[in-house]
Amino acid sequence: MDVQEAACAWVLHRRLKRRKRRERRHLIHPILQDRLTHGMFATLYPSLREHEAKFLNYFRMSVKSFDDLLGLIQEEISSTNKLCACYARKIP
Repeated sequence: MDVQEAACAWVLHRRLKRRKRRERRHLIHPILQDRLTHGMFATLYPSLREHEAKFLNYFRMSVKSFDDLLGLIQEEISSTNKLCACYARKIP
């Protein structure tokens, strides 16, 4: 086998190796499954609503303004996905 044949064989081997796909172990990775309960929004948002000054600093709007804005766009951002229990999660 000369150098050119070896190079072609190596390139072919690399292409075939790249095409092999690994079987998925999870449909959704457990880390992503827990984001609705342990994600930043789920843990931070309820606490921020209790403290108006912190809410204002984080979102740059008052709680009342946030609720008004959410009321205006709620239908546009709603989806058929039943996992989203709160429309406010889709904002920021």
